[in-house]
Amino acid sequence: MSDEIPVRGSEKDHLIRPGRVARRGRPNVRRRRQATRGVGGRLLFFGLPALAFVLIITVFIVAVASSKQVEVPLQEYSDLEEPGGLIDRDHPLPLEPDQEPEEPEETEPEPEPEPTILIVELDPTETTEPDGGESYPFVYVIKESAGIYEAPVGSSLLLATVQLNDKLFQTGEADEWTPVRWKKNIEGYIRSSNISDTPFFIPKTGETYYVQNRQVYVREGPGTHHLIAGFALRGMTVQVMEAGDDWSMVRTEHGLDGYMHNELFGPNKPADELTELETGCYKYVNTEVANLREEPSTDSEIIGAAFMDDRIFQISDNGGWSKVRTEGGVIAYVFNHLLRDTPPANPFIKTNRKLYAASSSVNVRSSPTTDASVLARLTMDQAVTELEANDTWSKVKLESGTTGFVRSELLTHIEPPPAGFTKTSGSVYVTTNAANIRSEPNTNCAIVVVVRYRDKLTVKAVGPSWTMIQTSAGKTGYISNDLISKDQPAPASSSGGSGDSGGSGSTSGGSSSSSNDSRQLVVDIARSALGVPYRYSGKTMSAFDCSGLVKYVFEAIGYKNIPHGADPQARQLGTRIAISGKDYSGLLPGDLLFFSRGSGYHHVGIYIGNDQMIHASSSHGGVIITDLQRYVAAARVNRVID
Repeated sequence: MSDEIPVRGSEKDHLIRPGRVARRGRPNVRRRRQATRGVGGRLLFFGLPALAFVLIITVFIVAVASSKQVEVPLQEYSDLEEPGGLIDRDHPLPLEPDQEPEEPEETEPEPEPEPTILIVELDPTETTEPDGGESYPFVYVIKESAGIYEAPVGSSLLLATVQLNDKLFQTGEADEWTPVRWKKNIEGYIRSSNISDTPFFIPKTGETYYVQNRQVYVREGPGTHHLIAGFALRGMTVQVMEAGDDWSMVRTEHGLDGYMHNELFGPNKPADELTELETGCYKYVNTEVANLREEPSTDSEIIGAAFMDDRIFQISDNGGWSKVRTEGGVIAYVFNHLLRDTPPANPFIKTNRKLYAASSSVNVRSSPTTDASVLARLTMDQAVTELEANDTWSKVKLESGTTGFVRSELLTHIEPPPAGFTKTSGSVYVTTNAANIRSEPNTNCAIVVVVRYRDKLTVKAVGPSWTMIQTSAGKTGYISNDLISKDQPAPASSSGGSGDSGGSGSTSGGSSSSSNDSRQLVVDIARSALGVPYRYSGKTMSAFDCSGLVKYVFEAIGYKNIPHGADPQARQLGTRIAISGKDYSGLLPGDLLFFSRGSGYHHVGIYIGNDQMIHASSSHGGVIITDLQRYVAAARVNRVID
């Protein structure tokens, strides 16, 4: 029996082998698929997709080419991290051994390549010297380092490197490059900007140098924005306390510390030195006590002192010291930093006294300045009431009730001739050894000055008992008629002249020249100033300060050029005598008592006996008498009249 099983097909029966199952209802397509596997089928299968891809690309390119270009701004990437793996186009990767480099395109010239360095063996003992021919100067390197090249081009062969302040010999004309020789065996070119005729100065800490410019400021800090502490003059020495690149901390030869620019001083002392700059202006003391020295040095002798707010005339200035002249005429030196430009506060002090115009036309102004409007004018001897005053101006009230300001120097306390006096002119002579000139024609008023035997006086007016006169020094007052004569007396004899020691306050005979009489004159003149108001720097009967009273009194009896200031008076007026505590038993009338706060002397008074002194007191507002046992102990006593 056959193993094949007949199956009904669409056209004929097929044989189904044993083990297979007939698939009913599905057509047999095996032959159709096999038919497409030929050459034509393959072309059709792969060609159509490729053609479609080419068409799509072509359409895209045409669309892009025909579209309008839009400018898109570059995006800032400054805040992004630097991407890695980028190509450094300035330093491309090296080519492989078998690769040939491409010819570069023409571009802008690249920077000059680093020069080739030629190492030269140098003999350090050799120096640069000219070898004859045209003479050129030596030059110095002013850069930290600079190159000497074979040719005047920075890309040429570098022969050697020179350092700051190396000395080179210039061998030819200089332009942008200078031909030079260094160490004999090196000749080449160096940039002219790297050399100078003088070496570059580098200051060293602890070394001393010289100021090069006429006047160089010393500042409080390293820069021009800092305040000026002082100055130094050409030729003066400065010691570098701390060297810096541009500014150094220095100390001048006068002891002034500060900062100075390094270009302003150097190791060479200039030929034309400056010692002082003439100034010619007033300065004011800006410390409690300023020593006045004989020379501009702390080693110089102290010849006096000035005190806070004292006005002194600055003759010249050398940057550390000022040459000054005090109000008393003393010429000395004082440290600059102890002075200032601005005057002290000048308050008005109440006076309420009667004064008189000392000139034929005196302006009364609306305020204490010469720029103020003029309210009225005073005539000679016209009386006004001084309400208050400072050391320059007086506030006055006129008889009309007008109040204004007058320069104090244009007023006087000397009363004009009263009724019974006749104005006249001429000259008279003193016939007694010493006579008091009074502010009024009586013995109860202030003593202006003491005149001496044979002194010539100018007559202003004559009265029944007194004559109004003016001394050769310009002092005006009254003298008793019995002490003067129109005829010049004979030179003094042993008996001397005669006079009235009572009403006129004069002294006569041999006793007039004695020390006791001179001391009594000092006391009398000082007492005549009682009640005169205190005014700083006052030295007339209009107002006094302590040393001004002493100056007035002793100049009234004939002393000359007495300094103004307690300290210079202590050192120049009289001889120091011993004193112990408040034991004043050894003092004589006319002795001077000086008081100190520890350095110098700030106050002075005149001893009048019985443990009392007369002095101008700022705290009491005028000239008073004080019990010394209730006052601080004197630090020094000087005897002026032996």
